[in-house]
Amino acid sequence: MSYSSYLRPRSETISEEGIEGIIDLANLTSQNAKKIEADPELFFSLTYPTSDILKVIEQINVRFSTKKNSSGLFLFEGLKGSGKSHILLFIYNLFSHIDIAQKWLKRNNLNCVLPDDIVVIINKFTDIPYRYVWELIYKKLGKKAPDKIIHLSLPEFKEAIGDNKLILVLDELEQGIKVIADPAIQAQNIAFLQMISEFSNRSKQVTTFASIYGDREEPGSTLKRVKPFIVKFDSTKDQCNVILHRLFENYLEFNNESVSPVIDSYGNIWQKHISLDADELKNRFHETYPFSPSLIDVVLKKIPARGGFQNVRGALSFLGNLVKLTHSTNDIITPADASLEDKANIIMLRDLDIGGDLINSAIENMDELRSKIPIANRFASAVLLYSITGFESEKGCSRNKLLMDILSPGIDINAFDQAIMNFQKYASYFHTNGDRFFFDIEEQPEARVEYRSLHYKDAAKDFIIELVKSEIFRETSSTVVFESVEQTQRLLNDFEKNRLRYVITGRRLTREERHNIYYGMDVRNLILVLEPRDAEFQLLSDRDILKWATRVIAAKNLAEGTRNTSKKSDFERIARADQSFIIERIKRAGLVFVHWIKYGENARDDQIELEPLPKEFTKDKVLESLSQDFFPLLTIKEHLESRLEYIKEKSVKDIDAVYRTTLCFPIPAHVRAVSAAIRELCKEATIGIQHSRGNYCRRNPDLSETELFNAKIISPFSEQQPPSQAVPPQICPRCGQKTCECEEPPLPSIICQKCGQETCICPKKESISLKIPPKTSIGILREETASRLQQYQDADITTVVYKLFYQKTNIGDLSTLPGSIRGNLSGQGDVTAEIAITKTGRFSKSQIEQQIESLPSIPGADYSVDITLEVK
Repeated sequence: MSYSSYLRPRSETISEEGIEGIIDLANLTSQNAKKIEADPELFFSLTYPTSDILKVIEQINVRFSTKKNSSGLFLFEGLKGSGKSHILLFIYNLFSHIDIAQKWLKRNNLNCVLPDDIVVIINKFTDIPYRYVWELIYKKLGKKAPDKIIHLSLPEFKEAIGDNKLILVLDELEQGIKVIADPAIQAQNIAFLQMISEFSNRSKQVTTFASIYGDREEPGSTLKRVKPFIVKFDSTKDQCNVILHRLFENYLEFNNESVSPVIDSYGNIWQKHISLDADELKNRFHETYPFSPSLIDVVLKKIPARGGFQNVRGALSFLGNLVKLTHSTNDIITPADASLEDKANIIMLRDLDIGGDLINSAIENMDELRSKIPIANRFASAVLLYSITGFESEKGCSRNKLLMDILSPGIDINAFDQAIMNFQKYASYFHTNGDRFFFDIEEQPEARVEYRSLHYKDAAKDFIIELVKSEIFRETSSTVVFESVEQTQRLLNDFEKNRLRYVITGRRLTREERHNIYYGMDVRNLILVLEPRDAEFQLLSDRDILKWATRVIAAKNLAEGTRNTSKKSDFERIARADQSFIIERIKRAGLVFVHWIKYGENARDDQIELEPLPKEFTKDKVLESLSQDFFPLLTIKEHLESRLEYIKEKSVKDIDAVYRTTLCFPIPAHVRAVSAAIRELCKEATIGIQHSRGNYCRRNPDLSETELFNAKIISPFSEQQPPSQAVPPQICPRCGQKTCECEEPPLPSIICQKCGQETCICPKKESISLKIPPKTSIGILREETASRLQQYQDADITTVVYKLFYQKTNIGDLSTLPGSIRGNLSGQGDVTAEIAITKTGRFSKSQIEQQIESLPSIPGADYSVDITLEVK
């Protein structure tokens, strides 16, 4: 049941124009019939007999109906909006419209003797200023004021007023004195006011009613010394009664005990969740109904303490607007009803928030959370009202106070707690200090990122996949993060098939998924499936990882979208921190690779081993572990030895293809893994190599990799002929020098027993340099180096200098770079890095290619190599 069933709002209150909340004495002469000031009957009907009015009436009655001494000066002291103008207008109407005034007095069971032979003089000095206050009196009496150098004397004043009894009603008197520029004239006016005030205490011929702000400035400081009757408007109960009478037409007849069931109902709800003095609260609520005590305190205490409403129609208008908004729906009215969705409320609140920044911040947060929180408007409206009316030490409100403003039969504690939790988490301008909640124009970057992250749920998986490939595994061109078998096969088929292809599953696969990934695939022994060591890990459905991912995306976008350096730094810090959480969580899950023992006709027949890999979750470390721990050269060589009958009479290229293709064979982790093993078998005379350039056995074939690939594997043979009798050293037919002095004499075919060359040539060795200019990737450098070394098949490579050059400016976050370059540094910066790695020894072309593949992988770096060769 709405409160309108008990208290009927006046038609003016719920009209489109709303209630006129301010009394302006300048409207006394207005021709507008709707103006309260111009209609004494309407004015009296809207005037509640407050304790201050009762005191004034009592003093007036004593002054004009008895011979008792009484003060002739009434001072009404208070801040703007406290009721000074209303009581001055009441006094004016009391003496100017005695018949109407007597009806009001009788209706309220009051008695006051009012003389009918008086002259009422009223003036609002901000509208009609006077150089000399006495000019106002002379003008009303139809006389010409004297042109005085000093103020009017008492005899002159008495002569001017004659037998008239004067009622002086002076509004905004302080402003009237303040606008006088000449200090001497100001002093004359203050002296005159003091003179007539002292005269009024001795004679009832003049009675003065004046409003002042206080006694710290003139004329208040002077007039207070004349022993006036002072009214300070400090009764909150009176102010509440005035408002209720002004807003509701039946308030004087209203029995507040009739709403006890409503008040008891709300009191019981609040008492379930907080400790309070229920009886005291209910008694107070009876006095303020339908407004909650908290709302009355805000409007009548907090807002005046902040200077009150300045450019709008005052507190009465504010409460009147709340009645207009709620009269047909609400049981009560609380701060939560000061809706931020209502334009009139916002206009009035902007008078307390110059510029409106705080209001705009609260509205922004409310709009953002409206879809998540059904009570977002009520929650934000209440918190803002407390935030905008409190001082720094009392900014905002406590949880208990907020609970009493929001809980109702239709809103339970769960909805309230959910609102607090979501505003704390997502509302960037919502702050918590101890047990107090408030809005502030200072934005909280964490909450801003948290809210924006809600918009990136769909992008989180893509971000995680890219992060795994680029920042963790550090291989993007041949890596797929598993989402489905079909997606994985499609991407694998798009990669270069003669290189290792990596499948990072992010979770443990089922037997069927493992089987189906390889089913029908080409070169499938180069497909490496990597699963997490942690069997419970779920990369793309881990709630923490997904949440961090959305926050990283949000923080990075916010950083890019702001020009505020401080905010940019905060957002970048959050992005770095959350991204590091993701990386740490993934690395902690670890890696194993699927080592195929048997690939059956169906998943049930498959046999695998899950082999653990190093903690360093990078492609380079995986390759290193494969080539050193699981499939070293010896393992591949031994596997070839076990299949000699199958590899003979076949080309090296065909055998290499078999190892790349056949699942369950040793995985050739490097391009030259199989050919290197074949060279070793040839050197050990386990096999022979047949090529158009010659047949090889018991030694490393001096063939390039391309030539070796086209060579045939044959049975081993002896390259030496039976020994013959020694002959003396001969002159080499090629160089003219003595032939090698071998331990055994040369064979008839002139083969040197020492160097093994046909026709001993006694070669001279010469060092040459080969420089490969900078390339943009390791792969391009390897291909270029291999091509250039083709022409130096017989050369010995003695020194290799690998050079990496990396330069990048205006890096938003250094932590996105590999740790080998930036260490533990983070934040903005420029980077220039040069790395030179020198290898000395005796290297073959294939070894150089393997070394190049093992270089640090730094995206964006340039790679070059300087090679020193010894040629014959």
